[in-house]
Amino acid sequence: MNNEHNPIAQLVTTIQQKWIDEVSPNNHIQLVRWLIKPDQARLYEGFLRLESTPNGGLPDVPIVLLTAFENKEIHSKNLVKDWIETFKKDENLQKDLESRNLTFDWNVADFEKKLENENSDYNVLLLEMLNTFQKAMPNPQVPLVLSLYPYSVSDTKEYGKWINVIVELGLPDKVRLMFFDYVEERYFDQIIKNHRDIATSLAVPLDLQGAINKIASAGDPNDPEVQFRQCMIEMSKSVTQKKLSRLHSWGKKGLMITQKSGNKSAFATAHVIYAGMLFSFKEYKAIEELLQKGLSIAKQGLVAGEETCKPIIIQSYGYQASCKQLQKDKTQAADLFCKQADTSIEFGFGPQALTAWWLGYNVIKKKDKQRYIDIITNAYHFGTTIAPEMIKSTCMAYIAADYYNINEKNGDKDECNSILAFMNEIEGEGWREKVEEHRKEMEKKSLSILNWF
Repeated sequence: MNNEHNPIAQLVTTIQQKWIDEVSPNNHIQLVRWLIKPDQARLYEGFLRLESTPNGGLPDVPIVLLTAFENKEIHSKNLVKDWIETFKKDENLQKDLESRNLTFDWNVADFEKKLENENSDYNVLLLEMLNTFQKAMPNPQVPLVLSLYPYSVSDTKEYGKWINVIVELGLPDKVRLMFFDYVEERYFDQIIKNHRDIATSLAVPLDLQGAINKIASAGDPNDPEVQFRQCMIEMSKSVTQKKLSRLHSWGKKGLMITQKSGNKSAFATAHVIYAGMLFSFKEYKAIEELLQKGLSIAKQGLVAGEETCKPIIIQSYGYQASCKQLQKDKTQAADLFCKQADTSIEFGFGPQALTAWWLGYNVIKKKDKQRYIDIITNAYHFGTTIAPEMIKSTCMAYIAADYYNINEKNGDKDECNSILAFMNEIEGEGWREKVEEHRKEMEKKSLSILNWF
């Protein structure tokens, strides 16, 4: 990757340099908090993935764990478990060490046994594992960094308490703990204050949108794809600046450019993106016209063999449904969400169907109770046919919780037990409680149903 010409790579280099300047020279620093903005999360995830490879730029050795935080009682145990599994699967590490004649005498079996011992203090075990692992590294003078980037945190306060417990137990020499906090919320200020003698907070001003814009506008200026990317950038700016006439100008230019390209997929996409931008201005008539035209073009492209038109067709139905929902036409909205679900299945995008049904039955819930029940039932039973590893990234838990509530109200204990058995296997016990907690959080924030996923 050429950092000189890659805007995103330059941002990652800036992050690396911040660590090198403010953490690496200070051996006493063991607790490092990154203060980031929500829209920078993917960039920092990329930074961590890079640092997990031989191409990383940090002088420390970061081990990245994405373990979800469920509660402070079991988090250390889950981290040890995931660490062991990652180590055993990392064949590249073993081969790299062998090729360089480096020894790495770390007894993973010893920690597997201790993990199975229910009498173990898992917080102490985690610290012991970090200590022995660091000392077993080919160069024991290099600090080891436990880099925590959980995919989900069930309770921020509990997560903070867990971090505090680990730090108070005492991080081993040459072991650091890296974690993340949102700069606007600053959930963990008190932890940093409590441990100011070994802690620091890092923040880097990153123009992520500017970097994305540079990439989007890079290339041959006469290339229709490059020209349309520039139109998207300008349309997005128009929405931010609340300039409707400017948005129309760039939207129409995007349609003209993609029409000339002769690519049905590109032409249809331009209609859908233009329509999507207009939601901010509540231009429902124009939105519906653009979506209808885009859908028609995408269907023509699919007939002509352009497989890339399939996701455009699915998205078109979803946008049409949202447009009807915002205009309080709940029946039409539900119809279109269900059409989106059926089309997703037809095109081989099963997981997307679950979200469409979830949106559909929530729209119709208060207006047509029977249809609400029918859609949930259909969605749940289809969901059980999807591979378990794919279900985790869908809204199946919410569908299952709603289906369970229906059956519980009807007194169908057998079906309730069947739902519990299925979902416990996938999400673990307590999944219903997590769903309800999330519902309450979202209700407090008064967010639209469309913002949940």
